[in-house]
Amino acid sequence: MSLPLMNIIKEKYQSKKVLVVGLGLQGGGVGVAKFFAELGAKVTVTDKKDRTQLLVSIEVLKDYPIEYHLGGHILSDFEASDVIFKGPSVPWTIPEIVAAEKKGIPVEMELSFFAKHFPGKIIGVTGTRGKSTTTHLIFNLLKLSGYPVYLGGGLPGISTINYLKTLEEKDYLVAELSSFSLSGFHRAKISPHIAVFTNIYPDHLNYYKKMDEYLYDKKAVYFYQKKDDSLIINKSLLKYLENPKSSVLEFNSKDFPGEMVYLKGEHNAENAAAALKAAELLKIDREKAIKIISNFKGLPFRQEIVGEKSSVIFVNDTTSTTPTSTIKAIESFKDKKIVLILGGNSKNLPWEELIAELDKVERIVLLSGSFTNEILDTLQTVLSRKITAKTYDDLSEAVEEAYRLARELHGGYVLFSPAATSFAMFNNEFHRGKEFNRTVEYILNN
Repeated sequence: MSLPLMNIIKEKYQSKKVLVVGLGLQGGGVGVAKFFAELGAKVTVTDKKDRTQLLVSIEVLKDYPIEYHLGGHILSDFEASDVIFKGPSVPWTIPEIVAAEKKGIPVEMELSFFAKHFPGKIIGVTGTRGKSTTTHLIFNLLKLSGYPVYLGGGLPGISTINYLKTLEEKDYLVAELSSFSLSGFHRAKISPHIAVFTNIYPDHLNYYKKMDEYLYDKKAVYFYQKKDDSLIINKSLLKYLENPKSSVLEFNSKDFPGEMVYLKGEHNAENAAAALKAAELLKIDREKAIKIISNFKGLPFRQEIVGEKSSVIFVNDTTSTTPTSTIKAIESFKDKKIVLILGGNSKNLPWEELIAELDKVERIVLLSGSFTNEILDTLQTVLSRKITAKTYDDLSEAVEEAYRLARELHGGYVLFSPAATSFAMFNNEFHRGKEFNRTVEYILNN
């Protein structure tokens, strides 16, 4: 009889030198470091951020014998390792990774490593927009239908690798899969048992040289599926489909017959339709599935209604880090006047469509950052009457100004949908979202 899974993994990695590249602040790097430290591996963490920037993550690991080399990478750390675990946003092309691979040192990623070892079923969700919402919709659907199901992937605060300690063959994992994490699936030549592909728009072109590279990584969600596996795909993506070996189920926004109580917009109807297709595959009662999906309350920081004062409704859409996602948000909240808080750092994405869409908002409050600098001349030329004279490097001030402008309009939405990354002012979009909510809370209570 074979040893239990964790004994096999422990036997392989105990006393081995494991290098974690990219500790980060969302929990993934922390989870990997903890997992291997508990197995008795010699864990070293390297990150370009310094100790002060990573203090929250380091504090979680304070009881483990982990070595830290921060503020940059050291080539000898890579070349002396037995195995390297690369963080999602660390490029495969950095010189240290390239040198390690030339020496034959395996370079793994958390989610593809998990997928190789997990004995249960994985439902993997990817797409430019909607993957977090769709992941939670499907998880919620399975949980309320009595399935032994867990939530994982690239969601903040979740360590997927640590599920290997407890999960069994009967268990399901619903995982959000970014293009970054899917690059690891390509290398491992593995795909989830059920793949869900919501949509594709330009994104991460500050990381990828061109759109084709981004799309290639996304395709790993289904590329290595077997004939007994399934792909749930938006009809708009069929033109990109490349030799699927699994069964293919198509969907679009019209395929969800229910009424979404809390979620707005056509994109959320698409997310609901994808979840309903998953229910069909898993033979969950259709009427029950429609009811569960219809009543899903949505996620924090994704078109989240935070509160209302003086007929002004505050909407937190901090996870909008692309022009496309801001277009979707404007479309979702077009029933009232909008004061839009916009801007941050650039991902080198096309923004011309967004400029055209901004004609639908009443006023625009700008945040500092490289994306804002890219679009400012155009905004001053075509929308000068809508934009604030000042570009804000303090989010609290920007929210206060947006609230003032919305009151002048006798109500409507203060829509925080930046269309850009948060790194000009914050650690990440969730840090930015919490700051927005903190300011709104102050306004609501004063």
